[in-house]
Amino acid sequence: MAREKQQVKDALQFDASGGHEVAAPPALSRGRRALALFAILCMTFMETLDGTIVNVALPTMQRELGVGGTEIQLVASVFLVVTCAFLLVFGRLGDIVGKVRVFQAGVVLFVAGSALCAASGTLEFLVVARAVQALGVAASLANNQGIITELFAKTRGRALGLVATFTALGAMAGPTIGGVLVSLFPWEVIFLINIPIGIISLAIGMYALPNRRPAERCHFDVAGAVLIVPAILLVFAAITLMESEVGALSLGMLAAGVALLVVFGVVERRQEVPLVHFGLFRNLSFDIDLFAMVLVFLGLSGVTIVMPFYLQDALGLDPAVAGLVMACYPLVNATIGTLSGALSDRIGCIKPTLAGQAVFAVGLFGLSTLSLATPVAAIVPMLMFTSLGSAMFQSPNNSLIMGHAAPEMLGFVGSLGNLMRYFGQSLGTTISMGVLYGTMSAEAGYRVTGFVPEHPELFMHGLSTVFHLLAALVAVALVASLVRTFVLERAGRKEA
Repeated sequence: MAREKQQVKDALQFDASGGHEVAAPPALSRGRRALALFAILCMTFMETLDGTIVNVALPTMQRELGVGGTEIQLVASVFLVVTCAFLLVFGRLGDIVGKVRVFQAGVVLFVAGSALCAASGTLEFLVVARAVQALGVAASLANNQGIITELFAKTRGRALGLVATFTALGAMAGPTIGGVLVSLFPWEVIFLINIPIGIISLAIGMYALPNRRPAERCHFDVAGAVLIVPAILLVFAAITLMESEVGALSLGMLAAGVALLVVFGVVERRQEVPLVHFGLFRNLSFDIDLFAMVLVFLGLSGVTIVMPFYLQDALGLDPAVAGLVMACYPLVNATIGTLSGALSDRIGCIKPTLAGQAVFAVGLFGLSTLSLATPVAAIVPMLMFTSLGSAMFQSPNNSLIMGHAAPEMLGFVGSLGNLMRYFGQSLGTTISMGVLYGTMSAEAGYRVTGFVPEHPELFMHGLSTVFHLLAALVAVALVASLVRTFVLERAGRKEA
C-alpha cells in the first residue's frame, strides 16, 4: 500500500512539474548550449525541408526518369518507412554509446545520402540513396529530444518548442524553395542544398555538443533489433499501400508485421537488457500521452492531406493560391510552438496539452462545416485556429513524454515519441483518404477514387465525414487526458 501511495505521489508530482528530474546538464556556458541547440535545429530544419522539397519535385523526377506514378512514389515512401523502422534501434543505441555520437553519425549519413541522391541517374539508385538519407534522419531524430532534455533540464519546453518551430519553418519553406529550384535547375539540386546545411550542423555540433556516455555500458539487444526493424518496415509499408488500395498484399504485409511484433514481445521479455523496456508502459500517464500524440498527429495529417484537394478541386483555386492558404497552418505552428513550450516550463505541461486538444477538436469540427460557397477569407482563420490547437499541444506533450524517461532511457523514449508521431501521420493519411473516397463511393453508388466535377457535393459530403471523424478522435484523446488528470488528482487527495 505504501508503495502504491508513493507511485501516486510521483505521478502527481510529474503532472505538476512536467517531468522527472534528469541528471544535471553538463557544465556548458550559455553560448555553447545555444550553439548545441542550433546544431540540432539545423538538422531538424534540413530534414523537414528535404521531405517537402522532394514532394514538390516528384512530378519532374517522374518525367525525367521515365517511370510511372506508382514507381516514383517509392522515393517518398521508402524515406518514411526506413526512418520509422530504425528509430527505436538508434534511440536505444544512443543510450548505450552516447546520444551525441549517434546524432552526429546521423548527420553524416544524411549528408552522404543527399550527395548520393544528387548523383543518382536511375530510380533504383535514387531509392537506395533515399534509404541512406532515411537512416541518417532516424539516427538524428531518435536522439535529438534526449540531447535537449539533458542540456535544458529546466527549460525543456522552450527548447522543444524551438524544435517544433523549425519543423514548421521547414514545412513552409520547402514548397517555395522546391518550386523555385525545380523550375530553374535540374531536380538533383534539391538534394545538394542539404550538404552545406549538414556540414554546418556537423561542425557546430563537434564543438558544442557534449557526448555523455552512460555510467555503465550495456550490451545491445541484437535479437530485438533483428525482429523490430522488419516488423515496423512491414507495418508502415502496409499502411502506406493502403493509402491507395486495401488489398491482399497490404493486408498480408500488415499481418506479417503484427506477427513479428508479437514474436518480438515474447523474445524481449526474456532479454536481460531488452531493446524495449515494457515496464515504461505500465505508467498510465505515459501511455495516455503517447495515445494523445498519435491521435493529434492523425488529425493534423488529415488536415494537410484533405484541404489541398478542397481548395484546388472543390473551390477551383490556383495551386499557388492554395499553397499560400495552406501556408498559414505551419506559420501558426512556427509562431506558437516556442511560446507554448515556454509557457509549459512555467505552469506545467498538463494545462497547455488539454487546452490544445480542446481547441484542435473544435477547429476540426469547424472545418467539417466548409462548403462550396465558403470564402477564402473565412477558410484562413479557420485553418489558423485549428493550427493553434495542434501548436499549443505539441511542445508540452513532447515535454511530458520526455519527462517520463529516466536519464539512461532518454534516447529510447525520444525515439518512441518520434515513432508515434510518424505512426499518427501515416494513419491520418490512410484513414482520411479512405474515409473520403469511401464516403463518396457510398453516396455515388459506385467506386470513386477522385474528385467528380459533375458532382462536387460528393466530395463535400466526404470532407465533412472526414473532419467529423478526426474531431471525434481528438475528443477521445482529450477525454482520456482529462480522466487521467482527474484520477491522479483524486488519488492524491485520498493519499493526503
